[in-house]
Amino acid sequence: MVCKYNNHHYPLSNHEQNHDNGHNHHDINDKKLLTISFVITFVVMIVEIAGGIYVNSLALISDAIHMFTHAFALGLSLFALVISTKKIDNKKSFGYFRAEVLAAFINGLTIALSVVWIVYEAIMRFLSPEEILASATIMIAALGLVVNIITGLILLKANHDNINIKSAFLHMLADTFSSAAIIIGAIIIYYTHFYMLDTILALVVAVVIAKWAKGLLSDSVHVLLEGSPYDVDTVKEAILAEFEYIADVHDIHCWEISHNYYYLTCHIILDKVDEELYDKTISEVSEFLEYKFIIAHTTIQIEHKEN
Repeated sequence: MVCKYNNHHYPLSNHEQNHDNGHNHHDINDKKLLTISFVITFVVMIVEIAGGIYVNSLALISDAIHMFTHAFALGLSLFALVISTKKIDNKKSFGYFRAEVLAAFINGLTIALSVVWIVYEAIMRFLSPEEILASATIMIAALGLVVNIITGLILLKANHDNINIKSAFLHMLADTFSSAAIIIGAIIIYYTHFYMLDTILALVVAVVIAKWAKGLLSDSVHVLLEGSPYDVDTVKEAILAEFEYIADVHDIHCWEISHNYYYLTCHIILDKVDEELYDKTISEVSEFLEYKFIIAHTTIQIEHKEN
């Protein structure tokens, strides 16, 4: 289908069908990649927790907690992908796509709680410094680093347009950096016996986790609170610039169901009363919005300008 206006041609397709087909295609691949990544991460997380307790390293334990949040994120993302494929019913007219966003929100809350725990433990260590086994810490953290790199290479093949997949990948990068920091710190401690460095590194890891959690919570809350994926003024200006016969656009509401799955409602004011122009406006504006903003689901109310 092609929309023609002002000599512009907008090649269009059945967006909802393409969205579903594309979503299902990515789901199959993402489920496989998430499952592999989850199993690897979970096993190493257990090793790091046990090892951290054994060598008495708060930095290693905090890194293991970070890995736990990573595993938790992967598990929730996997669960959300399964739920999101459920068919639309009369009670869930938008389907279950928001399950992925809800999973991201829960991930953010869990990570925030882990940050509080790490900071608390760090304060206790500052008050009562403890010796750690640096050599064992290096070996266990090195294992975590290798796993993070492997997981990263696996997730690199997944669909990064998905908020959960993207956040899991970014989380993996944060894990990688924190593991590298712990290895460097443990090497320094091994030669200098500056055990307080372990606590300092734990706080650095906590800051990294907190920053990631803040971004994840912000993005997920924005979607859950029906935040618009676009500045509605930008959408309004684009419509007015493209269609000269439209006098004004108001009451614009745009929201996101899932990635690239947007809905919009608005009122459009025309200069004159013309039923044929009404139908033309609805059709052409809808097609323009799909082409320009990937908004394939629109409800447009036509009004005429009062003299």
